[in-house]
Amino acid sequence: MKASALKPGSTYFRLTYSDPDLTMPGVEPVVYLSEVTDDDGTHGYVFQDTASYVRLGSGLEGEEQSEEIGLYFVPDDDLGTISDLAEVVADVTAAGQRAAELGYPQLRVIRDGWKNPD
Repeated sequence: MKASALKPGSTYFRLTYSDPDLTMPGVEPVVYLSEVTDDDGTHGYVFQDTASYVRLGSGLEGEEQSEEIGLYFVPDDDLGTISDLAEVVADVTAAGQRAAELGYPQLRVIRDGWKNPD
């Protein structure tokens, strides 16, 4: 996602994967709130979970912050984890194709970091 395309109040999607082969995507809808620089001088973007945004409004407004509001700071380097709807559909479709090619792998419990499947 390009930073210049972000619009405050618009919904985007955080995309994560549960496996090193990128066959098991996790998609979370988030609302873009603002471009910020944190206390350490790191530049990034603030997103909020959609459920709390709909129920409580922007977590950046008001004096008191509800514990129910999920805010996410996404640094410049991680903005690639944020997608618009068209991008997330393409990414999930590609994950499905990879999964089919690999015989729909199952998650394995790992405790010492990623390991290649046998």
